[in-house]
Amino acid sequence: MRVVMVDGFSSGKFLAKRLKDEGCVLAHVASSEALDSYYYKGFDCGLYEQMIVNADVATTLAQVRRFKPQFVLAGAETGVLLADHLNERLQLSYRNHFDKTNARRNKYEMIQCITQAQLPAAQQFIAGSWALARDWISEHGRFPVVIKPLESAGADGVFICEGMHACQAAVERLLGTTNKLNIPNTQVLIQEYLVGVEFVVNMVSLDGQQLVTEVVRYQKQRTPTGGVLYDIDELIGPDSPVYSILVDYTKAVVRCLGIRNGPSHAEVMLTESGPKLVEIAARTDGILRPDVSRMTTGLGQIDAVVLSLIQPEVFQKRLESKVDYRRLQHTYNVCLINRSEGCFERDVFLKELLKLESFFEAVFYVESGQHIGVTQDVFSQPGTVYLVNSDPAVIEADYRRIRALELRGAYLASG
Repeated sequence: MRVVMVDGFSSGKFLAKRLKDEGCVLAHVASSEALDSYYYKGFDCGLYEQMIVNADVATTLAQVRRFKPQFVLAGAETGVLLADHLNERLQLSYRNHFDKTNARRNKYEMIQCITQAQLPAAQQFIAGSWALARDWISEHGRFPVVIKPLESAGADGVFICEGMHACQAAVERLLGTTNKLNIPNTQVLIQEYLVGVEFVVNMVSLDGQQLVTEVVRYQKQRTPTGGVLYDIDELIGPDSPVYSILVDYTKAVVRCLGIRNGPSHAEVMLTESGPKLVEIAARTDGILRPDVSRMTTGLGQIDAVVLSLIQPEVFQKRLESKVDYRRLQHTYNVCLINRSEGCFERDVFLKELLKLESFFEAVFYVESGQHIGVTQDVFSQPGTVYLVNSDPAVIEADYRRIRALELRGAYLASG
């Protein structure tokens, strides 16, 4: 089986590894020459028979056509639009509706699309200047409001603003800059702040039918300037009272946005009036690790994508069983939040982590000896710690221990 991965970064590198292990022949397409170096952390070019860098789409399409792929997949958010374009031009069967491609990336179009389908969503506005933004915020008349780029990922450039001064600072900070997806911020998106509990609903679709692979409760923190930091991802079970409410709504969103094949990663706020979409992406959840998924659900989104490609009849049987997943163990993904500048030093910290009863794995995004600043967003978080245990109280205690270690500067070199 021949597969093209467009931007096989983030969790896409684990998807590529699983496909390679299954005997697939892979080619890699980098969507741009100017991708942020963040994406290349842990990237293994040895998985690929061919490496292509997209300079213009016509040339890239010709190179991909010569490779004769059966599947083209996006490995990270940066690759979604190009993967859609290649799939459409090659007319591969495992693809999504092309007329909704921009709505799957542009956050304003995304919300407009589901609103037109009469699905609940946040009020919103796009502005190319502070004057336009100020007028809408004044008319909206409620704080906080959310200000973010039209196309971004991982809470990059997302601000929760409590007043007009903070809104102006956020708008002026974003306009005229380039985000981490290498996209210029010529406009900003302003949205109603949704009050509630935020969840992630991960699915894999095959021919318009969805298998739910994870539902996760988010916990986030705010920076002093209103930026968003990821804190904890906690897997919930299908027996949770909110599970079916979240899943039914997200399936409707997935269908509305034309996602017929492959992964989807939706962030949904459960408000007093029901679920409302924060945003959705047509790729795998970036924080996932297949080994953690096997311990906690038995399958997980990455392995489910592979199953849908390699053994679609087995995937179909999973769909027909009407059982999405079982929570075999509890888990937290703990996103590290550095509180003071310094030099990163992993060994002492790792020694402390190994003492934790629920410790499963630590993934660091920086090297020992590297200077790191105070965490401001997902791209400046120094790593993720994966906790797995049958007892949620053990996980909660270990989480608190990690945060206490951070406050002590446990992964910063002394002196």
